[in-house]
Amino acid sequence: MKKILKAITAGAVALVLLTGCTGATEDQKQKRENFEAAQAAVPFPEDVVAKNPTERINVREKLIRDSDPKRLSYIYLLSMDGKVVAHFVAKGKVSSADSQLLPDYEYRDLCGSSACWQLVNAAGDDATYGNREPGIFFFTPEGMLVTWSGDYLQFDRPMKINTPISLVANVA
Repeated sequence: MKKILKAITAGAVALVLLTGCTGATEDQKQKRENFEAAQAAVPFPEDVVAKNPTERINVREKLIRDSDPKRLSYIYLLSMDGKVVAHFVAKGKVSSADSQLLPDYEYRDLCGSSACWQLVNAAGDDATYGNREPGIFFFTPEGMLVTWSGDYLQFDRPMKINTPISLVANVA
């Protein structure tokens, strides 16, 4: 009896797998052919990447630096025409103001009967819904929070500025 049950189960699985693959449309076949042609046209230089994976080395180094909470960096906030508006020393990582600790979406049972689960927007870290503020934020060594929604430059060392800075704050 167990052998018959196993044979029926295996046959059903094989039937589902075989019939599921036969429904490919001409469009899907064409996309697959285009993908394969593109892969063949641009050979992947495995030997070069294996010997010198510079992109991986760069990403690793950036992650190491970004993970150092004592790291100092120099942030230059830019106006829309590229002039330096202000500059700060940042302690730790410059973060996206859109970052949050909780997930953006969650599954909820909208019917109350466990029958219609749907993916919906989740509340943010501040327990509100909607878009968060754009831009970046960081903390100075003195603990001041700076939030900015424009372009900026970040360096590991201070840079010489040849134009006057338009925003100067008196910090006591």
